[in-house]
Amino acid sequence: MSVALEELRVLLVEDNPTDAFLIREALADVPEFAPVLVHAEQLSAALAHLRATPFDVVLLDLGLPDSQGLDTFHALHLQKPETPVLVLTGLDDMSAGLLAIQDGAQDYLLKREIQPMLLSRAIRYAIERQRVSTVLAASEERFQLAVSGAAAGLWDWDPRSNAVYFSPHFCEILGYAEDELPSDIRVHRYAIHPDDIERVTSALEAHLAHQGAYSVEYRVRTKSGELRWILSRGQALWNSAGEPYRMVGWIVDITDRRRAEEALRESREELKRLSANIQRVREEEKARIAREMHDDLGQQLTALKLETGLLENRLRRAGAGTDQGEIGRLNTMIDQIVASVRRIASDLRPRMLDDLGLIPAVGWLIEEFSTRYGIEVVANIDADAIAFNRESATAVFRMIQEALTNIARHANATEVRVEIVRGATDCSVNIADNGHGAANEVRPGLKSFGLLGMRERAERLGGKLAIETAPGRGFAVKIAMPLAIVEAAEPD
Repeated sequence: MSVALEELRVLLVEDNPTDAFLIREALADVPEFAPVLVHAEQLSAALAHLRATPFDVVLLDLGLPDSQGLDTFHALHLQKPETPVLVLTGLDDMSAGLLAIQDGAQDYLLKREIQPMLLSRAIRYAIERQRVSTVLAASEERFQLAVSGAAAGLWDWDPRSNAVYFSPHFCEILGYAEDELPSDIRVHRYAIHPDDIERVTSALEAHLAHQGAYSVEYRVRTKSGELRWILSRGQALWNSAGEPYRMVGWIVDITDRRRAEEALRESREELKRLSANIQRVREEEKARIAREMHDDLGQQLTALKLETGLLENRLRRAGAGTDQGEIGRLNTMIDQIVASVRRIASDLRPRMLDDLGLIPAVGWLIEEFSTRYGIEVVANIDADAIAFNRESATAVFRMIQEALTNIARHANATEVRVEIVRGATDCSVNIADNGHGAANEVRPGLKSFGLLGMRERAERLGGKLAIETAPGRGFAVKIAMPLAIVEAAEPD
């Protein structure tokens, strides 16, 4: 299958039909790109084309009916200085081609020696050289703007001799007078903090090897011995062999900014500590309210149930008829309210995880469930080697709690299996019962608040929840969470 070639828009400015034909034929045989050629025979027509359409390159004959010599190039280059120009010359006007290069043309070609490969190389070279020139000009402009708008100290370094120029403000940043710093780059290196020298050296070497920009922050010791933070940026220049022969840059004192950042970081850490304390107090208060609510409301509901029994006995002794169904429903409602209060109290006990740890807390939860509902629980807890963080421990406890609550309400089960197992990369939590099961297409939805909450907790830890069930074959919830998140260190 053929690969579509890159299109390059080429403007050919040539009034000689024969030369234009030969250049067109050479372009047609170029294998590296697909030329889209526009031909103009006069400078005025070429300028009109340039105003209307962007071109990747211009092939320009200097001798045209309406313009001659370097004036032709100057007029075209003035209108579109960002478009690379290849000058087309004959043997008798090669000097004009060289002068055009000095004024901004990218190269010149002898018309009678144009071959497809030579033309292709020249066009590619012209485009790339123009791109590099544009980038360098923009970089130099940005550099000059940055220096003029900042309190920057300039440096100009020759990597081959280590000779360097330090501007007066550069010397001032380091606490020296202008004539106190020798013109040797090693003077500045000696001032860099020992803990930062390797980082600065690595950044400089990478830049000189064409592997990235040079921009680094580090500490220096001034003449008075004070440590100051500076930002240093620079740009090297390389010769045709790829060797750096010059590097120019600047430094700015950023000590105040670094101190402000450090103060902000300390403030954020203090805010986190305060937030954690507030959250701990809130959890303790919720637990206290839950215990009081459970004790007080539970006692009142028990007294209400006793009064209901006494009322039933009095009515029976008086010979009045009683609706046993209504009395029974009332007792059932009271039992359900008591159970709900107990469940709320249990839900508001996160401090248990901090006091006991996850595994003992899960053991307590299983024992409470088995005792309350008379359902046998087979536990396989192989998680001592898992270093649960607070968030993951709370999530696992809540998911097991919710699963057992669902089983007690809906499963009609006689046995439950609870597993927490450490794998090679995952922590697995599995809860399965032998109840009546459900349709195998069941999904956590708006009517399955328990399953929905379990799935959301699992996903917050980067995990997945899967359901395995079928009518009459029990219900299983399987959760897998990556150990990297389950055991991730929490911020102080």
